[in-house]
Amino acid sequence: MSVDFSQVPYFEGIDRHGLQRIEQAARSHIYQAGAMIFAERSECAGLHIIIDGLVRIFRVSNEGRLHTLSLLRPVSTFNEVAAVDGRYNPFNATAVTNVETLVVSHESLLKLMASEPKLLSNYVQALAHLNRDYIERLEDMTFRTIPSRLAKLFLHETAYADQISETPTSLTQEEIASILGTTREVVGRALRGLLNAGLLRKEGRYVYIADRAGLEQLAETNAMPEHTSPQILP
Repeated sequence: MSVDFSQVPYFEGIDRHGLQRIEQAARSHIYQAGAMIFAERSECAGLHIIIDGLVRIFRVSNEGRLHTLSLLRPVSTFNEVAAVDGRYNPFNATAVTNVETLVVSHESLLKLMASEPKLLSNYVQALAHLNRDYIERLEDMTFRTIPSRLAKLFLHETAYADQISETPTSLTQEEIASILGTTREVVGRALRGLLNAGLLRKEGRYVYIADRAGLEQLAETNAMPEHTSPQILP
């Protein structure tokens, strides 16, 4: 499967010749569903560009607990930091579905940056944005309640590969728990609270956003808003 390199934020504004050089430096890799793409603390695997499939980015605690950092779809990139400093991978990456990626090695990336000022500029900006995202997630873990984090997850679906939005979710409560850094039981209680408050609605096994403004209030203030038409669940 081909990819339009100009769609990748790191490569925006680069002329045709520069994009050709990037494409020539990239190597294609195909993974079956469930395959490990790379492991945390293993040798730098380079910059990965997803051109097909769904990839899970996660870490595992000393107790063996999995914490999902992101679920990524095309055209997304990952392992940006290791690709620059050449050190070990900071997390694990696995193929949720069959996946195809393009990979630019650490050495090739540095050579491209040296000859493409726009790539260097884009990369610095993108790393700054990535840093802000992780600071925000740390703030969420520290200061937000689980219902507030769950509301934010529903509202900011692009951070999680559009898995949760006004269309049906395909994330399990176990997966949501790993994203939010809690347990499935706690997520279940928080989900029932959002349904009972009328912020979400359930049709069959699918959950939809019912009150976006109410979810925004909860995500912003940690306070559950009042709602006149809750969906009462046991």
